[in-house]
Amino acid sequence: MTVEELRALLGWGAVCNIAFLSGIVFLYLTYRDAIYRLYGQCFDIPTETINAVLFGALVFYELTIFAFFVMPYIALRFFV
Repeated sequence: MTVEELRALLGWGAVCNIAFLSGIVFLYLTYRDAIYRLYGQCFDIPTETINAVLFGALVFYELTIFAFFVMPYIALRFFV
């Protein structure tokens, strides 16, 4: 695999993952009450805990995207 192919793979991987993350955030903002009801009924969890867990998962996913796709893409794009 050449550097150009790896750069293209990382770039498209970043685009796809950021689009997926944006879709998840959109669904969360749109159907927040339904999510609260679902998790509240299934697991008897308060709303504050649901917010903390979902926010933590989204932040972890975002940091993972930047660590494994965006930063290597930038390094290959500008320094190689």
